[in-house]
Amino acid sequence: MADLTEHEALERSAVAASVNFEPTETGQFAVVPEGFRVEGLEGFQRTPNRHRADHRFVAVSSLAEYINRFATPHTLITADYTAAKISAVIDGDAPDTPSHRDHKARFEAQLSDKIKAWLALSGKPLGQVQFGLFLEDRAVDVIVPEAADVMEMVMKFDATKKVSFKSSTRLHDGSRQFQYVEENDTRGGVTLPDHFIILTPIYRGMEPERVKFMVRYRIEDGSLRFQVDMHDKDEVLRRAFERCVDALKTEVKQDLPIFVVG
Repeated sequence: MADLTEHEALERSAVAASVNFEPTETGQFAVVPEGFRVEGLEGFQRTPNRHRADHRFVAVSSLAEYINRFATPHTLITADYTAAKISAVIDGDAPDTPSHRDHKARFEAQLSDKIKAWLALSGKPLGQVQFGLFLEDRAVDVIVPEAADVMEMVMKFDATKKVSFKSSTRLHDGSRQFQYVEENDTRGGVTLPDHFIILTPIYRGMEPERVKFMVRYRIEDGSLRFQVDMHDKDEVLRRAFERCVDALKTEVKQDLPIFVVG
């Protein structure tokens, strides 16, 4: 922009001085001449006009502590079970006085590393070697069967990786017995469980609990195939998040309701 003459500068100053703020029932508005804009000076103040924040916490206790520090009687807390998220609008609306709702905090539940490892496997068809390597790596998570039995299973997988599986029989305890034939026509069998139970927190920061994973088997062209799925997954995750909500209710000192939104 070219430099203004003294006359133009004085003329613009006069126009700027004429900017008029008009309060109405629905708010305050400014009539701004063309070529001008209204600039706020809040950034030059010692303190801002209001809190503006959007904090994200991975521990319920951290969110509770934050709410205890800043909450007002109008703070709004919501729990979204679908997204496993608890949100707090610290400067929530009062019944007769709406708020800017600029001060927010939230807890976003994060799956524990153990659960993530098992869920990453869920629903995927696995070969014998691949499943054996996974069990060898995650045997420390398993409490049923015992870890020693899991490692024995891994060794069986290694010993039978070149055999041809022919048939299977479900036993009274739910486990399956598989019959196979080796290259020299030697016949044998191996018994495998129909589920594993691991001990793990569902979400980070929670207490460990027993989680059941079902194992499904099928014989495909003489090879044994596996699929692992968390038993009643949606309900397990919902109950785990419910405990997060209950923990927040316990730790928040003010009597603030928690609204369910999902």
